[in-house]
Amino acid sequence: MSKKVITGALVALCIAMPAQAAKSKAKAVAADMVVATVDGNKITLSEIETARSSNPQLGAMPLETVYEPLLDNIIDLNVVAAAAKAEKVQETPEYKKMLKDFEKSLLARYYLEQRAKKEQTKEKLEALYEQFKKDNPPQEEMSAAHILLKTEKEARDVIKQLEKGADFAELANKLSENKGLKDGDLGYFSRELMVPEFSEAAFAMKEGEISKQPVKTKFGYHVIKAGPRRLAEPPKFEEVERELMQMQAAKTVEDTMAKLRKKAKIVKTPVKFGADGKVTAK
Repeated sequence: MSKKVITGALVALCIAMPAQAAKSKAKAVAADMVVATVDGNKITLSEIETARSSNPQLGAMPLETVYEPLLDNIIDLNVVAAAAKAEKVQETPEYKKMLKDFEKSLLARYYLEQRAKKEQTKEKLEALYEQFKKDNPPQEEMSAAHILLKTEKEARDVIKQLEKGADFAELANKLSENKGLKDGDLGYFSRELMVPEFSEAAFAMKEGEISKQPVKTKFGYHVIKAGPRRLAEPPKFEEVERELMQMQAAKTVEDTMAKLRKKAKIVKTPVKFGADGKVTAK
């Protein structure tokens, strides 16, 4: 597994702002509520919340919908763990090695998580936001209306009516296959938002101009009326805050790893692979 993959996995654990981790006294009391016992051992609501939040898919779902399955899983975990202890699994060499490896993983995760949280300050996130805006300059957008027809003949008939003075909005409301748009209004859009054939034709037109030829796309035949243009407003800080937090966490993890590796005395033993795929020392 590459360092980038490892870093990415660690960053996923480091995106929560410190303020989001704070809980009120009332919430703490609720989280400590005992929801089940297994042979006298308590299972609290906080354990269920932790299990839920550790899975992004479950975290997005209401607690009520996943409560019972999560509780049953934790009960099963307690039952099996008790059985393992009774057979003294914790005293076996294999278990002790696994525990040691897990402890390293947990230490690294916690250490990097805490470092990332400390660096997720308002000032640093705002600085990243300013850089984000520089790296993503405003794109040109245009507005337009269209009348979507099934056939080229229908589209050409509409163009003839418009050339004779018919009202575009009225024809759009009456004839367009895209019934969800009032007056055929598409609002503002960038080149990338529309299919290439539509964008190429629309952005080549001047404000107020109506296409003289039908524009064919996978949706049918379009008659386009070009509207005003503008530069798109950059997204607000709140809209990209989560992305900024991920960027800051990634930078912190990368910088921390580089510093730690530089300080550490690392010696790699040269190895080679045999015909059987096994590793042997050179």
